[in-house]
Formats: sequence, structure tokens, C-alpha cells
Amino acid sequence: MAETTPPPPQGQEAKGVTLMRPVIVALLYLLNLVLGFSAIVGLVLAYVWRADEDTTAWERTHYVYLIRTFWIGLIVMVAAVIVLLSLAIGIDASSDTRGADAGITIAMVLLVLFALFMLAWYCIRCILSLVKAGERRPMPNPRTWLF
Repeated sequence: MAETTPPPPQGQEAKGVTLMRPVIVALLYLLNLVLGFSAIVGLVLAYVWRADEDTTAWERTHYVYLIRTFWIGLIVMVAAVIVLLSLAIGIDASSDTRGADAGITIAMVLLVLFALFMLAWYCIRCILSLVKAGERRPMPNPRTWLF
């Protein structure tokens, strides 16, 4: 049975997105695009708040979803960099320098395109969590790799 959040006190209606804990984590993830470190703070908060006894069921789904967003994104990007750089190094080791230059260029272009794809994936997941948290609704499938 899903837990529900109690309605606001009489005369006070919730309007728009409030700074609930899942919203804070998702905003820290998005702020990471500018600052470069706030996703780690968001990750730590998500782990701490997920274990909190006051956490509701719908909030817990957001924490699972956001924690997985961090780890999947990090692991996939590191793997892509390793694969494409090893491809570039392997091409560079070939005897034909013109072919090596073209191969390195292709590997770097693929890396940039993949990074843009991962950036879009990351932003979409954070925004979906923000929207659902603003409505105080759980993430439908928090363990998904996609959206």
C-alpha cells in the first residue's frame, strides 16, 4: 500500500513545486552541470534520506531513481571514454599516420556525440523526477535504465 502525504493545513494549499527532499536532490544533480561537484552532495543526501525513517514510499522511489541515475551515468561515461580512447590509441599505433589521424578524429567525434546523448539522458531523468516529486507521485519504475 502506497503512503500518501497528508494534505496541507486548512487554508494553505500547496502550489507549484516545493523544496521537498527529492526535489533538492534532483536540483543538485542539475546544478552539477554548472558547478561540477553538487551531484556528489545530492548523491550523499539521497542515500541518507532514503534510509531516514520519516521517508515516505513515494520519496523512496525518487531516491532509488536518482541514485541509479548518478551511478549508471558515471559508469557508462567512464566505460565509453575507456573504449573510445583505447580505440584511438590502437588506431594511433598503426603504421599509416593519415589513417591514425582520421581514426583518432572519428573516435573523438563519437565520444562527444555519446557525451551529448548521456547529457540529455541525465537531464531528462532529473527533470522527470522533479515533475513527479512536484506532484508528490512516485517514480513508476525507479530501477529502469532509461526513463
